[in-house]
Formats: sequence, structure tokens, C-alpha cells
Amino acid sequence: MQSQADSRQPGQAARAFTPPEGDALLPSISLERVLPYATPCSTVNNMIWLRRIITIPFGLFLFVFLLAAIVLLEVNDTFLDPDYYRDTLRDADIYRWALNDLATVAFDEAREYPPAEIDPDLDENPLVTSGLSTEDFVVALNQALPHEWVQELVEQVLDEPGNYLTGEYDDFAVTLQAGDRVLLMVDQAKDLMRRADAYNLLFEQIVTPTVEEAVRDELPLGIDLTADRAVASARKIVPAEWVQANVENVLDTLTPYAVGEVDQFEIRLDFENQVDVALVEIKDIVGDSDIYDLVYEEVMDPILANTLGQAVDLPHGVSVTEAEITSALRAVAPREWVRDQADLVIDSVGDYVTMKTDELRVDIDLRDNKNRAREVLVEIARDKFAQVIDDLPECTSSQITRIVTVGIDSLPECMPSDARVEQLVLAAVDPLTGEVERAVDTMVLSSVPNTLTYTQADLENALAKAGAADNYDLLEDVREIIGVGWTYDDTDLKADLAEFIDPEAADRLDDIRGFLSDGWTYTDQDLRDLIVDEEGLQTLDDYDTSREWFQRARSWRLVVYLPVAILMLIIAFLGGRTWGSRIGWAAAYLVVSSAIIFFVFGPVFGAFSEAGVADVPNFDDLRAEALEEIEVADNFSRTQLMASNKLIDILETVVNGFASGVAGKAFFLGIVGLIILGVAISWQTLIGFARQWGLLD
Repeated sequence: MQSQADSRQPGQAARAFTPPEGDALLPSISLERVLPYATPCSTVNNMIWLRRIITIPFGLFLFVFLLAAIVLLEVNDTFLDPDYYRDTLRDADIYRWALNDLATVAFDEAREYPPAEIDPDLDENPLVTSGLSTEDFVVALNQALPHEWVQELVEQVLDEPGNYLTGEYDDFAVTLQAGDRVLLMVDQAKDLMRRADAYNLLFEQIVTPTVEEAVRDELPLGIDLTADRAVASARKIVPAEWVQANVENVLDTLTPYAVGEVDQFEIRLDFENQVDVALVEIKDIVGDSDIYDLVYEEVMDPILANTLGQAVDLPHGVSVTEAEITSALRAVAPREWVRDQADLVIDSVGDYVTMKTDELRVDIDLRDNKNRAREVLVEIARDKFAQVIDDLPECTSSQITRIVTVGIDSLPECMPSDARVEQLVLAAVDPLTGEVERAVDTMVLSSVPNTLTYTQADLENALAKAGAADNYDLLEDVREIIGVGWTYDDTDLKADLAEFIDPEAADRLDDIRGFLSDGWTYTDQDLRDLIVDEEGLQTLDDYDTSREWFQRARSWRLVVYLPVAILMLIIAFLGGRTWGSRIGWAAAYLVVSSAIIFFVFGPVFGAFSEAGVADVPNFDDLRAEALEEIEVADNFSRTQLMASNKLIDILETVVNGFASGVAGKAFFLGIVGLIILGVAISWQTLIGFARQWGLLD
């Protein structure tokens, strides 16, 4: 009798047979009984190796997707993270470096800057002239703008808009308060001026060139003044203490207006205490000049020229010129009298310049001078009349006969050679000489006024005649400044801005004041308005879409591993027949892919970044190329070199850090893969231990 198993048809046995799970057959099943109904072993082996060969292209895809996932995650952790930029700048110590190291080099080169390129009239660089060192400027800069304040400001800008751009924030607001910085800057400026030779700098760079320009033209009252003498007088009139006090007063007045604490200001410089010093200096300057030139050439001669004309005609062909009259008046004038008149002129001009009087008026009494000059003028007239007689031609016979028979009652027309007749002519000429002498009184001296009056109109005419009319305007400006004081207010400032810059400059000034007063706030709405104004609504929509994608990328950052997981699952089922072998195949591909990525972005990248490869430059090449573009002879070349080096250092840190981050993630995944691979290899052992310990049935 056949057993039930033997009576089954082969097809039925094959359908009922279930192959044992696992790569080894169970001992209780006889191979001879199974083989007639099972697929041949060679066919099974061929199928599994075919499936395992198919895993190779999937492994290539796994490598590509794993690389993309790691790179995207590193981008997410770096460039899409606003904190990354903050940390990068902190690690580079950029704020302290910029305000100390870079600032030191920049100030050193600024001190070497050619003065002619700052202003053609400068002979020396103002930073050098100030007497302050580079360290003084750097310390002042750091006290006015400490690196902690700059860092806080920059990080605020990086954090708020950065998180908004990546979709982390729905809005942002960046606020900058700079009013307190202005106060610190003013304090530092005043401290630098106190320690610097600012007073001499002011005179050398501003006062001296102005004075030199003024003394090129003729000065009032014929003053012969050198630029050095004028500058020395200016230093006495406005000493260093007065300048320092007024400069600080100007800064203290302007600062509240600049930061918006007040809406108006008035700067006033009073010269009341300097007037007496100025008068003494003016008298000394004029006293050093020729007092005769001052009294006669500058005051009396122009007035007499207008009064007398070029000459005064006397009887019998005699004339006295204006120059001879003034020369006579000068010749007989005692020096004491001239000194008194010069002092009178100086005092009158001083009172006028300092606005103690509203008009310039100098009255010079000439009566005594005229009386002294009479003898000189009479002698001049006699000599000229004698010259007229000497110049008479020799008489002819007929003229002699007429003189002898008729006589002479006027200036003869000739002079006889005969001695007897000549005596007759000379006797007739003597009365004519008296007429000429009397004419000096009646025609010359009477034409000279007893009092000469010199006014500002005469001063202006004299300067205009000398081609120095601008100096009269300068004098009027000086009068107003000395007499009334110099004032400058917010209205003057806005008018000057409109005249010398543009009509909108005053509005920009108000904007700056508002910024310093209330601070400056920039929000997401300002950014959106700017995008619409510049690019249009479509760009704004694209911008919002980008923000959404950035936000999704950061929120679903691990989703990039989903294609990797799917590929690993496919490889697992293609390459293995048991759970242990499946896990092993997936883990092996993960380890290999991670190892390749690690070595490419780790040791290989490090070697290439050091040596370079083909046409790809390394960082040393980039540094050399950047430095070659900077001309050593250029101004601030060392500053440019230092900034370029720092920029390349930061770039190198960023690139190396990115590569290191990719390598680190690959290394971590490789370790995870090795652990999983180890578990897969030990799968059966682990299952046995689990059953032995009763963890599995």
C-alpha cells in the first residue's frame, strides 16, 4: 500500500512543497525527496547573482543621491542658516581686525597720502601736521565705534532679514540707533584737537594761504606787510586758547542740532575781547611802514590831486605842479607833526575797522603845514621865473631899440646881450618877480584847503585805482566780523547746502537728523515695496515662492534622504535572500558610497586645495592673482593687500569648512553603515543568542 505522500502526483507534490527559509535546508528534510520536485540549485544561484549585478546601477544612483543629499544638507546647515554667517565672521574676528589691524594700516597709509592730491595748496598732509600718531586715531575710532557695537549691528542685520529670506520669520525689523555714537565721536574729536597741534594746523592750512592771497594786492593805507608779519599778528589777535574754546563751542552747538534734539542753532563768535589787541597790532603794522607815505601818498596826495589838478598856473608863464606842492608840504613838515597825523589816521581807521564808528573820517589840519611850505613854494616859483628869463632868446637890434625907446612893462620877449640894456630889462623884471611870489599865496596856497578830510570813499577809490578793490570788500567783512561778531545759524547752513551742493541737500540733512534722532528702521514691508518699485509684482511673487521653498527645505531637511532610503531598500531586496543579507547588501552600498564621498571631500580635496589641479587654482593661486592686481605704487595699496588677504582667508575657511562638513556627514553615515553591516554579518549569531536567551520563540 502506497503512502499518501507516495500516491501524490509529482505536480501536486511540487505545488504543496514550500522551500525552506534561509540559505541552508533544514536537517529533517531529505534532499533526495525534495530534489525531484524543486528548481535546480544552479538556476537559483544564477538568479540571485543576476539580481545582485542589477544592484550596481542602483548603487551608482545611490551614490549620486547620497552625495546630493549630503551636499544639500550641508548647504542647509551653512548658507541657508543666518547663524552661519554670524559665526563665520566671529571666528574670523572680523570686527576687532577691521577696527584695529586694518584701521592701523589705513591710517598709516593715509599719513603718507600726497598732500597735493588732497588740496593743491597743501604743503603737508594734515594727519602729519596734526602731530597725532596712528595709534591716537585708532584708539579714538575704537572708543567712538567699539567693535562690540559694530558686531551687534551687523549681526542684527544678518539675523532679522536672513531668517526672513529663508522663511523662518514672517516679518523682520532692523533698527539702528546712531545718535549716541555721534556724541561719542564729538567727544573724541574734541579730545584729538586738544592733543593735536590743531591751532597751528588751522593757521598753516587755512589762515596762511588766505593771508598770502590778500597781501599780494595792495593793502589799505599803503601798508607794506609781509605774509609772515600778517600771520604773526593774526596769532596775537586770535590765540590758541580762544580758537580751542570757540571750536568746542561750535561742536557743542552743532551736536544737539545734528542729533535732532533741537531744530535750530546759532553759532556766534565774539571778538569783543580781541578788538583792543587788534588795534594795537594795526598801529604796530602801520607804524612799521613809512609814516610820511601813509600821511601824504595815501591820504593827502589823492585829495590834493583832485583839488589842485595837475598844476597851478602862476603869472608870466610860471606853474607849480601838484607834486611840487605836496613835496613842499612834506619837506617842511616836522616828523612829530607827521607822527601825530599818522596816529590820527591809525586811530580813525582802527575805530572804523572795529566798528566803533560807522564811518571813516580823518581830518588833517594843514594850516601850519601851509605856512611852513610857503617859503619852499616861493623859492620854487622864483627859480621857475628865473628859468623863464634864462630861456628868453637873444634880442635883435630892432627889439633892443624898442626896449630902449619904449621901455618894458611886462615879461620881455627877449634878453639883450648888451649889458646896459640887460640892466634895464632886469630892473623891469624885478616887480614881476614880486607878482609871481604873491601869486603863490593867492593862487597856490589858497587852493590848498586848510583841512583835508579822508573818508571810506577815498579808501575805496584808492584800492580800486591800485587794482585791489577786493581788499575793500575784505575790509568790510572784517569790520562786520570784528564789530558785530560772526554768526551762523541753521538758515545759513541750509542756504549754503542749496547753493554749493543742490536744492535737495537741505531735505537730506533733515533726513539725516531724523535718523540720528529717532534711529533708522527697515522692515519687511520696506523690502517688499522696494522690490515692487524696482522689479514689479511678478518678482515679488517669485520672491515669496522662493521663501516658501527655503522654508520647506529647512523644515523638511531630512526628506532629502528619502530617495536614498528607497534605493537602499531596492538594493536590499535585490541583493539578499534573507533579512540579514538584505540589510548587509544595503549597508555595504551605504558604506562604499559614504567612503567615496568622505575621501573625495576629505583627503582628496585637502590635497587638491594645497597643490591645485590642472586649470583649477588653489587658494594660494587665488591669493597671488588677487595681489598681482593691486599696484604697489597705488595709494592705500597695503590696505588693499591686507583686506584681500583677509577676504581670501575667510573664503578659504568657508570652502574648507563646507568640504569638511560634507566629509563629516559622509563619515558619520559610513560609521552607521559599518555598524549596520556588522549587525547583518552577525545576524544568525544574534538570532541564536536571542533564542537562547528566550527573546525569540
